[in-house]
Amino acid sequence: MKKRIISVIAALLTITMTACSNEEPYEAPSDGVVIGKSEHTALSQIEVTNDNVLNSIRVFDTVSADTANSMFSPLSLNMALGMLAEGAGGTSKEALDKYLGTSDYGKFAESYMKTVQKYNVNKGDEGEYKNALEIANSFWADKDLPFRSSYKHSLAQKFGAEVSNVDFGNKNKTLKEINGWVNKKTHEMIPSILSDYSGDIAAVLINSVYFESGWSNWWGYNARNTDEFTLLDGSTKELAFMHNNGEQYFENDKAIAFAFGYKNGLEFIGILPKQTGDFTIESLDIPSLLASETNEYAVSAQMPRLTFDTTLPLLEALSAAGLSELFGFGTADLSGISNEELFISEVLQKTRLELDENGTRAAAVTEMMMSGGAIMPDPREIKEVWLNRPFAFMIYDSAEDQIVFLGKVTEP
Repeated sequence: MKKRIISVIAALLTITMTACSNEEPYEAPSDGVVIGKSEHTALSQIEVTNDNVLNSIRVFDTVSADTANSMFSPLSLNMALGMLAEGAGGTSKEALDKYLGTSDYGKFAESYMKTVQKYNVNKGDEGEYKNALEIANSFWADKDLPFRSSYKHSLAQKFGAEVSNVDFGNKNKTLKEINGWVNKKTHEMIPSILSDYSGDIAAVLINSVYFESGWSNWWGYNARNTDEFTLLDGSTKELAFMHNNGEQYFENDKAIAFAFGYKNGLEFIGILPKQTGDFTIESLDIPSLLASETNEYAVSAQMPRLTFDTTLPLLEALSAAGLSELFGFGTADLSGISNEELFISEVLQKTRLELDENGTRAAAVTEMMMSGGAIMPDPREIKEVWLNRPFAFMIYDSAEDQIVFLGKVTEP
């Protein structure tokens, strides 16, 4: 496993762009439970570095604070911001580049979208789960508004984006078309991203990432065999746990962890903080934890089944992370997209995780509104990593140093 992380990734992402007007920013409706910080609550400034992993972790810690179970899709956000950067200029481009940790995210996107094809291998013996890591992009442009052909060409060439002209005046037809695309690309895990939009909408930019795979070595599970999961307040909850044995072990001063592979080549990493109670992902020092990988031990692993949805408001967190000028009229420079003055007015991300003893399915969607079995005895020391209290997890592409999903569970 490589120890260096280049950027964090995740699942499905949508940007809706509208031309500027004097109207109040459109409030995107949500059909799920919104957790995390309020979209309109001012947050403390998030220190931004040239390390996208650290920036992404800090945003996730901010928006997932005081929540039970949550999952964040940084790569989806990165992909969308990368497409936005293709048309940004001036200090807007500088801010995007700093957050993304590169001045040419399009180059990375073009390369990675080709690389992930190696994970889409179906051998016909996967049972319930197939092998998939699918990335798709689309750009839905209003037929009556001018968009620069160079921008659309760049999206198509670097991001493989499907470019379509639509009639936003015909709302029912357009919503059906866009949501149908989302539903198809996420294999029905996320049926829709838009339920409505404002009258001054200009375009919708969507990035989707879908993950599915069975385990290389399936986990054992018996619903009648239960144990205790300790909650944040110290109370316990009786749960049936999945169990497995392996040899990939990680440990630093802050946490211990295990890794188990998927049939498509990616890995699940379960992370248990050494300190009990609540925690932040940043406090676990993920880079040093991954760098500590060893096969010197036999690992006994245990964790609960996981199925949950998350809805995270992101606009204020991204604003606090140095992208505030993209969210204001007259400050955003997106002149490479259109001669219309555009700015982002709403950012909301949805994710869904389904994980059991047979495999995992995961997807996420981020919306940006823009206004204007049996084991032989092992003689080695056994390290136990039992996720029976609040824990973190990753779905990790070790070959390409990409965290596909990043999550935190406090009440399964």
